[in-house]
Amino acid sequence: MIIESISSKEYFDIVSKLDYIPIYSDIEAINIYSNKEFIKVSKNDNVIAVMLVPIDNSGVRREYRYFPYINPIFLEEVNNVSKKNVLKLIFNYLFKKYDYTFIPLHPSFKLISSIQSEGGLVEMRHTHITNTKLTLDNVSSKLRNHIRSAEKNVQVLIDRDYSNFSFVDAIKGNSDEVTKRSKLTKKLIDNGKGIVVKAFVDGEVKAGVICVYDKEWSYLLHSYQDKSIRGVIPLLILKANEYLFDKVGIKYFDFEGSVIDEIDDFFSSFNVDIINYPYVIEANTQDKLYNLINRSMNIEGRIKYYEDK
Repeated sequence: MIIESISSKEYFDIVSKLDYIPIYSDIEAINIYSNKEFIKVSKNDNVIAVMLVPIDNSGVRREYRYFPYINPIFLEEVNNVSKKNVLKLIFNYLFKKYDYTFIPLHPSFKLISSIQSEGGLVEMRHTHITNTKLTLDNVSSKLRNHIRSAEKNVQVLIDRDYSNFSFVDAIKGNSDEVTKRSKLTKKLIDNGKGIVVKAFVDGEVKAGVICVYDKEWSYLLHSYQDKSIRGVIPLLILKANEYLFDKVGIKYFDFEGSVIDEIDDFFSSFNVDIINYPYVIEANTQDKLYNLINRSMNIEGRIKYYEDK
């Protein structure tokens, strides 16, 4: 097997022939990352796998959190031994070429040893995923009461109109991040890969969520509310989930973003499956490695501190 860098055109020509292209690897992903590399693994001129690699400051890292995950794409079914060898080749290539690697892989990624055997660390995070449409019966009793309360106070609309969605409130970051991430989200929605679910009070939007999706997976990408209405965000999530399973035909709904403790508590109240996913951490010096570990550990809201009483 050989691994090599390829052009964006060759990458697109390869993935465009696939029946299923993950949303984090399709044409919008190609265009949003200002710095990236495309790699392929092949054997006897047969392409086995490709990967879109985001680059930031000489390392493998997303400039901003455009998509929840990064992941190699396999073009054919292979056994575990062959898959592991392909992945080892990919991570060996990345670890040798770049100063550091700091990326989340998809929850479907299972061969952790392919990273560890090449010298990378794997931090296990988790997300909340369901493969079925949710109802009020699925959620906790407390959340159920909150949703029922919200249903009495708001009107819900699902469409693709993001003109009255507040990206500034939904995206926590600097102005450049808000501009770039909102631009991507709008393009995904315009291309039929996203929906906007909004809550109205007296004709004004008071809360909203945006979900983006491909043929199999949907991801809860943005949410906000500008008025404290009990249960409104879980109501919108429930409506989005129902629409995406019934109207779009997705297979999985990923709540995404559970590294912050309070958000994890909130998502846990939906009582869906909790699935691990690997976050790859590797660097060519000990100082850089420790900096990456500290960066992960010091995410605001990740660790809950208690005052001594």
